[in-house]
Amino acid sequence: MQIKQCIAEYIRLSSEDNNVDWKLKAESISVTSQRKLISEFIAKQQEFMDVPVIEYVDDGYSGTNFNRPGFQRMMEDARAGRISVIVIKDFSRFGRDHLEVGNYLEKVLPLLGVRIISVNDGFDSDNCSGVTGGMSIALKNMLNAMYSKDLSKKVRSAMATHAMNGEYMPSRPKYGYIKDPEDKHHLIVDPEAAEIVRLVFTMAADGVKKPHIARYLNEHNVMTCREYMKKKGIKITCAIEKEKKLWSQTTISDMLKNEVYLGKTVWSKKRVAVTGSTKLAKNDREDWIIVEGTHEPIVSEELFAKANEMAFSKEKRPYKPKKKSHAILMCPSCGRRLDLTGSGKSYRCPQAHMTGLPECSNSKMDKVELEETVLACARNMVRFISENLEKKKKVWLETSIQEEKLSTLASEKKRLSSRKMKLYSDYRMGSLTKDQYISELEITTKRIAEIDQCIPEIENEIEEARKKIEEAGAKQAELNDIAALQSFDKNVLYKIIDKVYVYGGGRIEIIWKMDDIFFVGDKSKVIDVNNEKKDE
Repeated sequence: MQIKQCIAEYIRLSSEDNNVDWKLKAESISVTSQRKLISEFIAKQQEFMDVPVIEYVDDGYSGTNFNRPGFQRMMEDARAGRISVIVIKDFSRFGRDHLEVGNYLEKVLPLLGVRIISVNDGFDSDNCSGVTGGMSIALKNMLNAMYSKDLSKKVRSAMATHAMNGEYMPSRPKYGYIKDPEDKHHLIVDPEAAEIVRLVFTMAADGVKKPHIARYLNEHNVMTCREYMKKKGIKITCAIEKEKKLWSQTTISDMLKNEVYLGKTVWSKKRVAVTGSTKLAKNDREDWIIVEGTHEPIVSEELFAKANEMAFSKEKRPYKPKKKSHAILMCPSCGRRLDLTGSGKSYRCPQAHMTGLPECSNSKMDKVELEETVLACARNMVRFISENLEKKKKVWLETSIQEEKLSTLASEKKRLSSRKMKLYSDYRMGSLTKDQYISELEITTKRIAEIDQCIPEIENEIEEARKKIEEAGAKQAELNDIAALQSFDKNVLYKIIDKVYVYGGGRIEIIWKMDDIFFVGDKSKVIDVNNEKKDE
């Protein structure tokens, strides 16, 4: 078998692979051992000689779902045709959800033309045939899924036991503490951060509102919790990282409510909704594990109670689900969405009172003026796009009606095929010499091959053109919705506008969505409302 693309080595190791006593299991499942096993297997295969190998590793990711960066990158490369073979240690490394693993083995990978080899399972999709092999693998995958659920229960139980013993279980220390170098399950006070924690509690107890506390910290350039922990070398990842790191009301609220600052270990406040899911569900307080006196407190009981009484004195308002609205009006300084003022007459940066940044304070504009300006610009852009769209549709339409050309090529191929038969007949009858027959046959065969190559290309062009015409129809409907807008509607404008930065003083910048073949032109447009008024 001639392998032209790359071979993928897939390696996975997660916290599931720890025993409940937190000691790493046998070296047989470590990243190093998996790499060695797979590399040695590939080296022994004659068919894989001189074939490039790409390694994909997910270290610290559960096998109960497939939301793993290494796995997703590998599948992207497989869909792009860069991978022909995937080699794994065993199917528990590939995944522990037997239904999803079966889906990949039976549908996804065969459709992509990717071969998969599980070394320890003795499985090779190229050699697997019959029901027995399929049933064997399915049974192993079911056992892996059952094992994962059972292990998950044991791990949760073990962690609860450790928490009841007063051991600190989270992987990162809470801001204000560091982990004891001699005992990773014990916290010790970090003097520098602890001062900030005490300051927050003291200000709250004195009646300073949470937004004003956040603003004070921002104005005095106090590093946020994330920034400080990164400075300390603690690894932190976040799905959405803001360019401007700021203290927020939410951070202050979470800090004031956290009983870890009273010297308590608190565990089981949340639980995984379903094994393998990343969604968490809140537990009732009576289900929490709370152990007092496990480490040195940063604030006193009196200060904690007073700060919470002052900060959360108002009764909780009943929750009213809000209609989801896309954010397009943004502050260029902190990157947060703009809100309407209490009077509803203008937009402003809601973080201005917390950030203390002059740029945030300047990010404001009259509601009617801003909405009318954005709406007018959107209509102009729609007209521009529609004109370009019509030009493209004409080209696509011309391409889509090439059936006549296809019919001509098909007729020519049929005629040439008949000519091949006649050439042979003429040669047998002596009307053509051998050299003449070979020469004419080569010319005819070459032309038939050209037609065979040309027909699929034209068919693909026609199909692509028809598809684009259909897409253009749907896109034109969206553009018509925007053109017909009589009032400002963020959810409709979001189809064409990515962001509108409001700099203040009548200056705005519109970032148009450019991830579509129908949107052409400049990506951004800066508008000065004051200058436009002067021109009028």
